[in-house]
Amino acid sequence: MRFLRVFIGAVFLLILIVFAVANKNAVTVSVDPLPFEIELPLYLLVFAVFFGGLVVGVIIGRLNAWSAARHRAEAEKRKAEQTPASQSPPLPPAPIV
Repeated sequence: MRFLRVFIGAVFLLILIVFAVANKNAVTVSVDPLPFEIELPLYLLVFAVFFGGLVVGVIIGRLNAWSAARHRAEAEKRKAEQTPASQSPPLPPAPIV
């Protein structure tokens, strides 16, 4: 399993290197209403957008997991409050001899 993970990582890295070498041309990035312009290689722009989206996705995923865990804990707490602690579960019927 570890070999497969290393192999897939190496292939992905090779693809990234080929992409970076093939896209060294500079591009100008500007946001129209703002007066800022940045000139950088295309591969850096693509990598920055990719990793920015990755970070946003991880943050949203963590927030959703935290929210689901909180709702689950609240539901368990309500269920525990509804079931009286002194009431024991019913006993199974006695065997017929």
